[in-house]
Amino acid sequence: VARRALGDFGIPREAGLRFVNRRENVVFRVTADTGEWALKVHRPGYHTDGEIESEAAFLQSLAGAGVGVARPLRRSDGSHVAHVLDAHGTGVQVSLQEWLPAATPLGSSPATFTGQARPTEADLRELGRTIALLHDCAERSGTPAGYDRHAWDAAGLCGPAALWGRASDLPTLSAAQRATLVDVEAAVARDLLRLDRSAASFGPIHADLTMENVLVSGGRIVVIDFDDCGEGWYLFDLATACFFLTGHPQRDELVAAVLDGYRSQRPLTRRDVEAWQPLLLARALSYLAWSVDRPDEEATAFHLEHLLPHILPAASRYLASGRTGWPEPVAG
Repeated sequence: VARRALGDFGIPREAGLRFVNRRENVVFRVTADTGEWALKVHRPGYHTDGEIESEAAFLQSLAGAGVGVARPLRRSDGSHVAHVLDAHGTGVQVSLQEWLPAATPLGSSPATFTGQARPTEADLRELGRTIALLHDCAERSGTPAGYDRHAWDAAGLCGPAALWGRASDLPTLSAAQRATLVDVEAAVARDLLRLDRSAASFGPIHADLTMENVLVSGGRIVVIDFDDCGEGWYLFDLATACFFLTGHPQRDELVAAVLDGYRSQRPLTRRDVEAWQPLLLARALSYLAWSVDRPDEEATAFHLEHLLPHILPAASRYLASGRTGWPEPVAG
């Protein structure tokens, strides 16, 4: 499938093709005389062509604003999606982006959460600044024409048809744990409905800014994997970048570094501070929800062993006081 798609993008079919990884999508590295690209075979049924085109438009907008991203490659007709039949005669979507040379992930979310690794505060400050640049661009440019992506709003995060499902549906929960998560999902959804949705607070976001999706390439921070991008509160990106830091023994210093970097480029308003706690908890719950339909994944085992015991007490505190007990920002 990957090799047959190359011709649609003007790349010789005999170009070098090397498997990179398979998670939600399958990714290959393409090497030709004219350059290198990351080829993505999209998971079936997750995105429409319009949604993939919207992702490409967002990437082009960010690249034009100086945010480090991988630029998408167009086909000869100007589109970004090729359709290729697989061995069963089923149509598969394929897209390409530039390959980032000598790029390494900023860190490991699981290793950082458990205290086995520690990103440098300099890298975390630069991450925060990069996220702020992304949000400045999103606020300034608004939603691209024809933009068609899902929304990480109250319904998308904690509603009955939440995008990643519901944490309270985990089959391994005790009755008491399930009751806590049901109650906190309702509380978070209620509190999210109260948040500001003006262009200063809500717009196109990455929505999956874990350390694995942030690369250091040529001394520069580059953000990859916009597969889950959509509209949402800008603070959700910041909460995502910080959540796995909340398990680290030095969590206060690490979270502060990200927030300081963000504030160096973009202020955190009083409304941002009010949005932090429900969005941070919504992000945490989403990882448990993701595990519901993936019982055999390695990440699910980590979520149940490490995240669930971290999230349940925070959920109980949130129900009692509206705070999780995790680090939070100040306005400024």
